[in-house]
Amino acid sequence: MVPRLPRSHPPADPTRRRVLTGLGVLAAATGTGLLVGCGGGSATTPTTTSPGAAATSGPSRLGARFADGYVAPTALAAGTPQRAPYVLLGGDGWPLVDEAPDAVDLVLRAAGTDGAPGPVVASATVARYGAGQATPYYPFRFTAPDPGDFVVEASVDGTALPDVHHLRLADPADLALVQVGDLLPTVATPTLDDPRGVDPVCTLAGGPCRFHATSLDRAIRRSGPTVLLVSTPRFCQQDVCGPTVGLLADALADRPDGETWTAVHAEVYVAPDAGDFTPTPVVGALGLAFEPSLVVADATGTVTAALHFTMDATEVAGALDSVA
Repeated sequence: MVPRLPRSHPPADPTRRRVLTGLGVLAAATGTGLLVGCGGGSATTPTTTSPGAAATSGPSRLGARFADGYVAPTALAAGTPQRAPYVLLGGDGWPLVDEAPDAVDLVLRAAGTDGAPGPVVASATVARYGAGQATPYYPFRFTAPDPGDFVVEASVDGTALPDVHHLRLADPADLALVQVGDLLPTVATPTLDDPRGVDPVCTLAGGPCRFHATSLDRAIRRSGPTVLLVSTPRFCQQDVCGPTVGLLADALADRPDGETWTAVHAEVYVAPDAGDFTPTPVVGALGLAFEPSLVVADATGTVTAALHFTMDATEVAGALDSVA
């Protein structure tokens, strides 16, 4: 597949850490059932679940931990495998934690012209993920043949939730975000030896992580698979993003072929400590308007898996397994 050229993106909002284009997208407004993440926020509704907090009721509706095309420009494309991570909201508007069920049944339908749900496009029973994180989530994976507007219906233990969630899928030609099957962009990323103007090179507490030894452009030219993590560890430790650097380190350590991999971590902002929230070059190269993002590529540089917005140890390990 010929890789699409990434389009330019507007600069980050320097006044609030609104995850690049103001997206973040872990819980948006109660009225839409979305959520705002990693520092974004809503003036009127809760944006994240306090660790250990429990909802006061059972599942009420879906909350999207992704850009669905309504609260923010869509991060989903037609024609290629997509992943839409959901949470379940309680009647109080907070994501369920202790009361989150083990699975949720999700159905994707085309949106009818009269607003009524149309034909079924995909369906799945989605298991609960997020072990060790504050908020359980449910990654819905599907492929829709055509772009357009869709609705997602949810049910738990045979009981349908009263509200559907609306989402929009773009034509792949109109979406800059790198997709499975694309070539991983060849872009230089900061290393400890060559920070390329990024300060700090890594915001992980306690010092830079070990994934800054090799620039991405050199990693792609090496033999063996590559995994790229774009995240700001200082801001992503729990709930929204999870401890992404630690998840990747553990996943590689558990693999018998871990030594054959080249892992690269890249920060999102040029100099956040100095108030410079300009996105680093890798952000535009991948077509990102959010964080975190983990992209896996095989020895040819072809993307075999991508995890956006939220992830856990199981999903990270599964993404690495996508390389044959």
